[in-house]
Amino acid sequence: MIVVPYQPWRTALNWVVIILIVVASSAGFYFYGYGAGTQVSGDAREERDTLLIQMDDMNSQMSFLQQELINTEQASAVDRQALEEVQDTILNFRETIAQLEEDVLYYKKIMSPENNDTGLMIGQLDLVNMNDAGRVRYRLELRQVGNNDNIISGYANVNILGSQDRQEISMPLRSVAVDENQLDIRLQFRYFQNIQGELLLPERFEPLGVQIIAVDEGNDETVQKSFAWVVE
Repeated sequence: MIVVPYQPWRTALNWVVIILIVVASSAGFYFYGYGAGTQVSGDAREERDTLLIQMDDMNSQMSFLQQELINTEQASAVDRQALEEVQDTILNFRETIAQLEEDVLYYKKIMSPENNDTGLMIGQLDLVNMNDAGRVRYRLELRQVGNNDNIISGYANVNILGSQDRQEISMPLRSVAVDENQLDIRLQFRYFQNIQGELLLPERFEPLGVQIIAVDEGNDETVQKSFAWVVE
């Protein structure tokens, strides 16, 4: 048998000390964690605010660059359009110059022919295909070469040569012309005269050529010329 002193207040004191130690430790850990968490949270908020500012700056820069890109594309489109317009203008000028040079050469031939031919002459025949089937635009040129003091007065007959149903036929211009109803087309000019209009060819008709006979009644002169059917 062992005899020990009976001290109940010491046991209570020990529990109180243990509880105080636990409470103090818990409080210490709590305040330490709270302080650390507060510091981390503050750093995170500061970093977040910095990132938000940077994002706003990047968005502003991106908007500026997008606007610059749009402006550049619009300027490029305007430049391309201006370049195309300038190229078209230059092309039109070249075509106009070529046409003027051709006209000057033509009038030189009228006023000063290279050969000794004078009087009525059958010039060029132009045939241009139209969008409608069987429709052809024509332009026949007659001119006076040499001495242009006189006035050509007479008439011209134009016949369309071809075949229909395996038969060769010749049709006067008035039978197929839209706006010409005269068999003898009157001529009255000093330098040149154009006979022009539209043709409406009948079905199953295959044109092969055009025959022109022109008469200068004043000089009792007759000229004739045939053209192959060549449509532009």
